[in-house]
Amino acid sequence: MGKETYTSEFSGEFLDELARISEEVRKKYGVCVWFAEILGRRWSYIAGEKGEEDIFMPPHRVQLGERLGAVIECGDLPEEKINEIVSFLKKKVEKRVEIP
Repeated sequence: MGKETYTSEFSGEFLDELARISEEVRKKYGVCVWFAEILGRRWSYIAGEKGEEDIFMPPHRVQLGERLGAVIECGDLPEEKINEIVSFLKKKVEKRVEIP
């Protein structure tokens, strides 16, 4: 059996909007957020800004839909700030993007 190539079901317009949301989070909160397509246990990058620095704290993962998640590279932010970012992300994604 040969190797198969997987193509995401998310459209370019959808990915562009996710990238804009990621940039907005970085400007407002100073953290990098990137979006992932959830494929079982695997979270595969699809859009957004990955941090340039090595962070020794594990990122915070948030499931936003059946196949869409966000990864927040939050370092040592307090839990209340992380919760604020999660709430912001959920509102932005619900408001601006129809999740496939």
